[in-house]
Amino acid sequence: MKGDLLCLPCTVRTAYDIAVKATSDKNVQNKLVYETIKWLANDPNVLNDTPAAFHTYVQRLAKKITGNPDPFRELKKASNEIALRAVKVLENKCRCLEFKESFRLAALGSICGNTIDFEVEGHRFFMDELETSLCACLKENLAIDDTSNLLLTLSKSKKVVYLLDNAGEIVFDKFFIRKIRENFPVKIIAVVKEGPILNDATMEDAEQVGLREVAEVITTGNDHIGFDLEESSEELLTHIRTADIVIAKGQGNYESITEVENVFPRPIVYILRAKCSLVADKLGVPRNANIVKVID
Repeated sequence: MKGDLLCLPCTVRTAYDIAVKATSDKNVQNKLVYETIKWLANDPNVLNDTPAAFHTYVQRLAKKITGNPDPFRELKKASNEIALRAVKVLENKCRCLEFKESFRLAALGSICGNTIDFEVEGHRFFMDELETSLCACLKENLAIDDTSNLLLTLSKSKKVVYLLDNAGEIVFDKFFIRKIRENFPVKIIAVVKEGPILNDATMEDAEQVGLREVAEVITTGNDHIGFDLEESSEELLTHIRTADIVIAKGQGNYESITEVENVFPRPIVYILRAKCSLVADKLGVPRNANIVKVID
């Protein structure tokens, strides 16, 4: 998914948000925002990149200018802690359902976890309201519901690569992965970021939520939002090439993988909430729609 003019003001806002999280020094904050504007204004090919690449550039620029390697660290830890309490709501609801409906609700729950996002234009998330918003979200529908196709694919699979998205959200992914493991004899490779980038999950987050209990955990080999083919480790690329199915969580993975789907095995499963209007338009759904989309 290529960038759009709407991505430019969104990227500048993200630069500001990162700046105020990274440092209290107003001069340094100003420098980061001005350098972001200068980059966007002077690169004539900037819209050939993905939105995920825009925000990756800004986060890396922020690390260089502010000297803060992980402005979202405490926010990620808090997200994980709150999600570990809130996921019990999902666990209790799934316990009362037959398998297919329980599986579908677990998938929806992982999408509800995808609302834990602090850097999407127009999307507002408040951690103290997570349990309330989760209960509301679990009553929603899937605008694209390919869960039956996903179940069929899993029944034929031996190896799944699960590309994770945000901290906090990974608690709900862990529950969904456990649901898969309990019902299908598959090996699951869960993938987090090698280095901190926004509030994306890293190995530190995986350890905090006990992700190794349900999957083998590796990193992307980089600190790029979503998936970046050139920067990915050979370990990750080998797992992708030998996977029977790749599950890609979140908007960043959707934005980036849609540009390189040709290097992925089929099927690819996109699981996300379309929080951005551009992503929603691309998928042909209303904004904030819940998506489980299988690409065969």
